[in-house]
Amino acid sequence: MPRTAALLCVHNEANRLGWWIAHHMAAGFSALLICDDHSTDGTQDILTQAAHNYDIRLLTTNRQETDSLHRHQDALLTMLQQEGDHFDWIIQLAVDEYFTPDGGSVKAFLTGMEAELGAETFQKTSHLPVNWCLTGLGQWAHKTLDGQMPHPRALFQTHADSNFPDSRVTRSFFRPSSRQGLPDPFAHIHAAPDWSAARILHDAATSSHTPQMRRHFDRSEQFYDKGQALLPQTLDISAHLLQGLILGACYAIQNGQAPTSSTGAPPPETACRFNRFHLHRDGQRLALNRDSRMTGFHPLEELRDSPTLIPLCLIKPENPVPGMENRAWLYADRPSGLPYLPAAAPASTCFPTLLDCLPLHLQQDDGAVRLSLRPTALAFPDDAPVTLVPAEISSFSRLDPVENALQHFTLHGFSAAGLHEAIRQGRWLSPSVIGALYAQLPEQEARTLFTPLLYRLFHDWPR
Repeated sequence: MPRTAALLCVHNEANRLGWWIAHHMAAGFSALLICDDHSTDGTQDILTQAAHNYDIRLLTTNRQETDSLHRHQDALLTMLQQEGDHFDWIIQLAVDEYFTPDGGSVKAFLTGMEAELGAETFQKTSHLPVNWCLTGLGQWAHKTLDGQMPHPRALFQTHADSNFPDSRVTRSFFRPSSRQGLPDPFAHIHAAPDWSAARILHDAATSSHTPQMRRHFDRSEQFYDKGQALLPQTLDISAHLLQGLILGACYAIQNGQAPTSSTGAPPPETACRFNRFHLHRDGQRLALNRDSRMTGFHPLEELRDSPTLIPLCLIKPENPVPGMENRAWLYADRPSGLPYLPAAAPASTCFPTLLDCLPLHLQQDDGAVRLSLRPTALAFPDDAPVTLVPAEISSFSRLDPVENALQHFTLHGFSAAGLHEAIRQGRWLSPSVIGALYAQLPEQEARTLFTPLLYRLFHDWPR
């Protein structure tokens, strides 16, 4: 099997980099070769964490080169010189470019190209060009997309026609053994675009820095939903990445490498009890279909007979302290086999919601209960109210793992200092529960606990 790599250089791309890494690992690249241009927004944290789980090779640009374009180019060439001999094929991409093979994987693309060209010609071929496919903003055209957002492949499903001039720009797989340097994106500018085997979905409109450029690249002449084919794997990988970032912050606390959130004595132990509820509407119960990754209301008898439908459980403090009256958490009341709880469609799923225990805001008005996810404020499961029905004890194991984790990590109170102390003393960690508690902390307290990147992910949202 050929060894393949995607080559990238980034500067301050924490909002998009996690999605890009997850997509290209899901596409089946053997490794990612990423140069960081001294980012200050948490990009380096994402790269370091991703490199713990996947073959991601890192290099830092040379600050002595003052021109950013030359600095990036020099770094890419240095990376190619250091790592190129380990790979059969490499493709250079930008962080807003997504290699999207029609067959679903890099391996399928290369196999198809060998079949099309013939084995002898394929072995002599040094470059395999893949054309740009400029994505349109669609219904998001009037949205501000310069902060955190769902995965671009879940959002953008339209693109420019093949006769749009920029569609002739290419990114090429090249054999590093050919020693020809980085391919010229304009080398095939006179050839008609060919998207039959693969395309580079290019989110240029999202990346544009001026309204004029945004309008130029915002093209929606054709509909294309195959860009979503890798979303399930991509979201799973992203969930592991997020939860790894939380674990890394917890290990820093346990190893004394993180600042304490309080200079006083550790908060005293104050055990908290929780109540669990199922969510009902019109005699049906809310559940997760683990096969389709969708939530919906189902008749009780259907839930009893289905191995794929898992009821969802809401848990909240029995006697909440002031300020916690509207806090609750959501989880599946038996293991789903998924690394996160898909409480929303992919087009509404942002990075900090990739947990298997989700923070909720609970609003009660004349008996009607309305819920919204935190930190995105997305209504859950929709804008209509639900009824909270106390969960039958018999439907749970004797020791519910989420309730157990909530009790453990709130033992010293619902505060940054309390969570810090519980993590410091903890013999085990639950990244989803810790992340869900962290999302519920007041903003000022949250600043003192974890890294600036995690603070931005969980608390840098419109209020």
